[in-house]
Amino acid sequence: MIDFDYTVKRSRRRTVVISVCCGEVVVKVPVQMTDATVERFLESKRTWVIKKLAQQAEVSFESVRAGKTLLDGGEEKQVVFGAPRDTEEDNVFYLKEERRVRRYFEKTRGWMLTEMLNMWAKKVGVDAADVRICDFKARWGSCDAARCIKLNWRLTMLPPRLRDYVLIHELCHLTEMNHSAAFWKLVQKHCADFADCRKDLKKYSFLTLLYR
Repeated sequence: MIDFDYTVKRSRRRTVVISVCCGEVVVKVPVQMTDATVERFLESKRTWVIKKLAQQAEVSFESVRAGKTLLDGGEEKQVVFGAPRDTEEDNVFYLKEERRVRRYFEKTRGWMLTEMLNMWAKKVGVDAADVRICDFKARWGSCDAARCIKLNWRLTMLPPRLRDYVLIHELCHLTEMNHSAAFWKLVQKHCADFADCRKDLKKYSFLTLLYR
C-alpha cells in the first residue's frame, strides 16, 4: 500500500527514476508505462522512500534548532523575537525573547495538556491525584507513587498522536508502576501504534534541550 503522495513525470526515457527532495516524491518514467506499473514499482521501493522522507523531515527541524520557527502541535510556524509583547498572528509567533517561549506556551497551551489528560483518564479508567506542567530536561512526563503526573510543557509542540501517546503512557503507570509486559499491553489497548510512536518520539528529543 502506497501511503505517500507522489508526482509522475513521463518522457521519452527508458528507465525509471525516483527522487525525493524537500519532502516531495517525483517518479520519472517512460511515456508508455501504465499507472498500475508505476504503482507496483513504487510499492517495491516503499521502504526506501519512507526512509528518505523521514530523514528530510528531521532536516526540516534545522529552522527550529536555529530559532527561526517553533513547533506547534507538530507544525512549524515562524517566530520573530524582539517583539514589544508576546502574541501570535496569522500563524506567526511574536515574542520578546527566546526565554519567553516556555512562558507563552504554558499560558496559551498548557491547559490543553490537562484537558487532554483528563479526557484520556476517563477512557483508560484511572484518576491522577495531581497534574503538573513541568520543565523536564530529558523526559516528556512522569508518574510517581503518589499518583501525581508531571508533563513536559513541550508536549504542546508535538504532533497530537505523539502527545496522546505520552499521556496514555503516564496514565497507564497509575495501574502498572513499571514497564512490564502487562504495562505495555495496557498501553497498546489504548494506543495501538505505540511502538511507532515511541520510535517517532525520539525525533523530537532535541526539544527538551531548547528554550531554557
